[in-house]
Amino acid sequence: MAEEKVVKQQNSANEMKSSLTLKHKLGYGAGDAGGVATLVLIGTFMNRYLTNVLGIPFATLSILLLVWNIWDMVNDPMMGTIMDKSFSKAHGQKDKFRPWMLRSIPLIVIGLIAFFSVPSMFDGMMRLVAIFLLKVIYELGYTMMNIAMGSVLGVMALNDRERTTLSSARGMGSTVGGLISSMIIPVILSRLGENTTGYMVSGIFAAILGGALIFFHYWGTEERNVAAKLAAEEQTEPTKVTDIFITLAKNKAFLSLCLHSIVIVFGSTLFNTTLPYIYGDVFGDIGLMGTAALIGQGLPVVLLLIAPYLVKFIGSTVKVIRTYLLLSAAIFIGLYVWKLVGDLPPFLYMVSASVGIAFMLMSVQLQWGLVSESIDYNEYITGKRSEGSIYGNFSLTRRLGQMLAQSLVVLMIGWIGYSQQAAQAGQAQSAQAVEGLVLMNLVGPAVCALLSWVSFKFIWNITDETREAMTSARLARLEEFDKKNDEPEV
Repeated sequence: MAEEKVVKQQNSANEMKSSLTLKHKLGYGAGDAGGVATLVLIGTFMNRYLTNVLGIPFATLSILLLVWNIWDMVNDPMMGTIMDKSFSKAHGQKDKFRPWMLRSIPLIVIGLIAFFSVPSMFDGMMRLVAIFLLKVIYELGYTMMNIAMGSVLGVMALNDRERTTLSSARGMGSTVGGLISSMIIPVILSRLGENTTGYMVSGIFAAILGGALIFFHYWGTEERNVAAKLAAEEQTEPTKVTDIFITLAKNKAFLSLCLHSIVIVFGSTLFNTTLPYIYGDVFGDIGLMGTAALIGQGLPVVLLLIAPYLVKFIGSTVKVIRTYLLLSAAIFIGLYVWKLVGDLPPFLYMVSASVGIAFMLMSVQLQWGLVSESIDYNEYITGKRSEGSIYGNFSLTRRLGQMLAQSLVVLMIGWIGYSQQAAQAGQAQSAQAVEGLVLMNLVGPAVCALLSWVSFKFIWNITDETREAMTSARLARLEEFDKKNDEPEV
């Protein structure tokens, strides 16, 4: 094919420099900005909305969260496999991932707005049914967008430098989207109150912002890596669901990322889920979360800007991630020890905890280039290039961490003696409940940061030598393409 003939030229010309445009960078970063803008409302405020506004018992919510997350665990790898198979059936005649970004927008926007408005119109079992189905609709759209966004990096970047650039753009987008929602939603709830009106307006705000950013993401991305698309198109064996077991057995880098994903999502979900209770019930002012968000999500902007220099100074992205994880654990443990020996001023808690979670989340912001690298490594050791399936299964591990955290947190909040009646009446919680909230908010994330550090320290196995071997194998494949193309037709 004529396409094959330009592959080597395309990759050789871009191996040492980046040909990404500003449109590509802004467009790719906008995807996570839109997704996180909606996820802040779901991940941070949903539990309070369901329990304190709609009156859902903690035990019932725990069951709902368990079922939702089990569905998401099935939905993620299933969606990735569907994308791979759909592309294979189309014989490469269309983009592989971008169409799914566009399809996700109405599901996300309608699902989110309805979730934070429609259930209040019903009572009893009908309310539970509405809550359940509308969350499923939103999550279907979010999964569709998220799998497409993560997978498209592999067919958008032409070399390692571009992977790093797009990963940083995604991290920056995630930070900006999260910062906007984390600052504005608490203000909306503080002004309108934690009631059906306040949450409905918050849902409309997050949905419109998220939908617009995701559309910009669709417009600004481009599937331009011909070699990656050809590798996926020309596989002799079809993608199978069971391929993930082979990947986990052979690909230690991917195994490391999966273990990291489970524990870091557990830790960040634990922190974010308990945070509204810290500010609303311990400090008595949920509006303070806006200031905390400015610190906790503004700091990563600076950290992402200096990340390339840190990588050059420290030696690799993995080493930078490990450093951030140790700093995060040290801050959380230090805060908890301070709380044990004396009074912890609210301002100090707000600043220090925000910095601690910012360091922890840098491991997430910088992981996307590693995910793409693990996909390249998987092609190197197995001969299959299945971005959608691998990214879908990686997303499954994130859902697993989220499921464990969400289901346990709502039960633990009940176990520590938290009173829904006191919260609805504006009364203070017991000392036991306050101590339990602080323990969950600080110690849990610290333990997770340390476990993630262990994963990257002792399991991750892609070295500079491995990268050189992968590059040589890719160039050999391109040589084979050229040789086939130059053979005279019979």
